[in-house]
Amino acid sequence: MNEFETRLILSKVALGEIPPDTVITKGTLFNSVTREFIKGQSIWIKGDRIAYVGPDHHFLKNQKTEVIDASDMVILPGLIEGHTHSVGNRYGIAEFVKHVIPTGVTTVVTEVMETGTISGKDGIEYSVRGLEGQPTRFYYTIPPLCGLTPSEEVMAPSNEALIPFLKDPKCLGIGEIYWGNIFLEGVQGKRVKDLIAIALRMGKLVEGHTTGANEKKLQACTDFGISSCHEPITEEEILARLRLGYWVMIREGSVRKELSGVSGIFRKKIDFRRLILSTDGVGPVEFLAEGYLDGSLRSGLKLGIPPEVLYQMVTINVAEHFRLDHLIGSLSPGRKADLVIIPSPNEFSPQLVMCDGRIIFKDGKPQVEPKKVVYPEHLFKTVKIENYTIPPLPTHGKVRVMEMVNRLVTKESVIDLDQPEESEDVIMVLALDRLGNRGAFMGFLKGFGLQRGAYGTTTSWDSLDMIVVGCNPQSM
Repeated sequence: MNEFETRLILSKVALGEIPPDTVITKGTLFNSVTREFIKGQSIWIKGDRIAYVGPDHHFLKNQKTEVIDASDMVILPGLIEGHTHSVGNRYGIAEFVKHVIPTGVTTVVTEVMETGTISGKDGIEYSVRGLEGQPTRFYYTIPPLCGLTPSEEVMAPSNEALIPFLKDPKCLGIGEIYWGNIFLEGVQGKRVKDLIAIALRMGKLVEGHTTGANEKKLQACTDFGISSCHEPITEEEILARLRLGYWVMIREGSVRKELSGVSGIFRKKIDFRRLILSTDGVGPVEFLAEGYLDGSLRSGLKLGIPPEVLYQMVTINVAEHFRLDHLIGSLSPGRKADLVIIPSPNEFSPQLVMCDGRIIFKDGKPQVEPKKVVYPEHLFKTVKIENYTIPPLPTHGKVRVMEMVNRLVTKESVIDLDQPEESEDVIMVLALDRLGNRGAFMGFLKGFGLQRGAYGTTTSWDSLDMIVVGCNPQSM
């Protein structure tokens, strides 16, 4: 059935000539376009689309029509996660989807940079395959870089190899570009700028990462076509980007929790339609303890941010940024039947979640199973190193250390190893090239909190390197 035929059927449902498949009655509907809570509303659904939204009245039905009574409940559009790393947070896609289903999130826009850094085009391709056919909807962005420096971009696909991804309707554009890399000279800088040009010619978006950019650099990033930023951590940074036409994503996840620090922005007399609430990824522990984007919303409600503003930030605002508002983001005729039913505007606790006209969560239980994702064996064998030597470290005197200010930020410090009060909580950190081409780096790390033993990972942000931290070389 083509698009016109689908819309013809929807129109006949709205006119009462064809029975809907599902009818939700007597609910208070949140209109994300007008920012209203409207009582006594019905939604008629046919297939995966909404056919009618409006006052309760008689509708044509048959034996297959399912009627859902939403009395004393609020109906919201399905939530949209605008920026996350669903393949880079220490769990598989199927496990991610399993825990997203109860949260009210029906659409996820994810980066796939992590597998690209380690396995190049192959890694990106298999990550994208894992997103297909899931009970929640996925879109993705391709990585502009597969390593922070040219020497680390060993596995980076060529721009030509990325073009097939950009042709995919599920690919919305280029993922977060560090502003500094746009201004790089040499091969890496040219490749990034050429990729931006290709994406813009194809009508795709370019997502930004502009933390630390001064006013002129921020303006120049905008000139290059950067459309959004999820890095602002102050009200001033948010305003500066909004005034340049950016879509600004406020993070409330595992990496950063910004809502509390920037909540004053919601008391300003400005338009909030270019503000988006996103997680930037949630780790397994936080996921189980606090939830996902639903937890972000609850945090916002506790801060006293108006619910209608918050709900726009996770529905229509995101959809408009990604040019998907003709499909998702509002409970409007012709749009996808994605919705979540909650007890009240100030109590975000999903009672029912629907995606593509199918109930995926109801009565406290998922109603669907995620699609299992199987990766080829060679993606599990990316470590090629055989022999290596741990560089020696000084045991006396003054040394430079990386000091952890918080989970995300480090600073350079100098300590005296002969002074116990200075060397307390100082451990070793080893970066090891997984391909064995660039050797190893050993340094000092302060503030990590490890008391004994060692901890290591074969995946690290933006790098091929394996990272090990430890209290002694033997454990490492």
